[in-house]
Amino acid sequence: MPEWHGMRVIIDTDPGIDDSVALALAVHSPELEIAAITTTYGNTTVERATCNALHLLARLEVREKIPVHPGADRPLLRPLAVAAETHGETGIGYAACEMTAETGDVAAPGVMLRLAAASPTPITFICLGPLTNLALALALDRPLLQQQVAEIVLMGGEPDGHGNVTPVSEFNFWCDPEAAQIVFNSGIPIRMVGLNITRRMVLTCRIITFLSNHASPKLRWWGDMLRFYEEFHRMHEGLEGCIINDPLAVALAFAPELGEAQPMYVEISRHEDLTRGQSLCDRHGFLGQAANATVYTTARWIDILQLVNERVFEGVLPVDELSRGVALTT
Repeated sequence: MPEWHGMRVIIDTDPGIDDSVALALAVHSPELEIAAITTTYGNTTVERATCNALHLLARLEVREKIPVHPGADRPLLRPLAVAAETHGETGIGYAACEMTAETGDVAAPGVMLRLAAASPTPITFICLGPLTNLALALALDRPLLQQQVAEIVLMGGEPDGHGNVTPVSEFNFWCDPEAAQIVFNSGIPIRMVGLNITRRMVLTCRIITFLSNHASPKLRWWGDMLRFYEEFHRMHEGLEGCIINDPLAVALAFAPELGEAQPMYVEISRHEDLTRGQSLCDRHGFLGQAANATVYTTARWIDILQLVNERVFEGVLPVDELSRGVALTT
């Protein structure tokens, strides 16, 4: 069996603009060994998310090294909804993307089970989109995953009740609240990275303009992607930049010391009203339930943005602009 050094992970994702930045961070992080990427709907359709993942891996020159497997194309019980207004029709803004369908021949839930069973050490799931794939894998063989999965690090939810799709609901949980509840009931250790801390991960307009006008075609491609995202945030939130949620979850997966977290009992609202997908996080034990997750409450945002700068953007971004971005949403 080949040796590996670092945290062995499966990344379940719906790229997506910030997911693409997160995947690039993961690929360029020696702390991680990516066993596979599984894709789902959310920011775009699963077909486009899969194409975007493959295109990104090709750009990063690792397409032959990391298998990509498409998964769920819709929620367990709800109608499909995608965030085209936020991420663009292709899911990656104005950036160019080749459409291709060269993927693995096993669907995502089966891949999760197969790789978990074969892993020489417990595997970690990094989940950046709706949790449908993982919920389906749990339905197929929960005992296997309980034994073979070290933890689940997910970007989703919001412990303080400030949403981005309803007043109280975060998008990933809102897409498939039933799947999210299945995951939180799994008995597997969970680290939840919610909007309460990801909203400080801001790339400013100046940074995006700098990337868009850079001499390097690689950096201009990122600028084209992020420019769409910045336009959305400016129009809908009045923000002079864009929030890149998902890279924070990847960074905290391999560097948990860059944040602070608190054990909590978390339940997901499955009501069909404004609370759909709300993460009810019991900080003070009112419900008398044992904690089923560790929920991040703060992070060292500037350090993490600098990590993204060095590993994704070749270290070209000015540190003072990274600090200004964090301050925009205080």
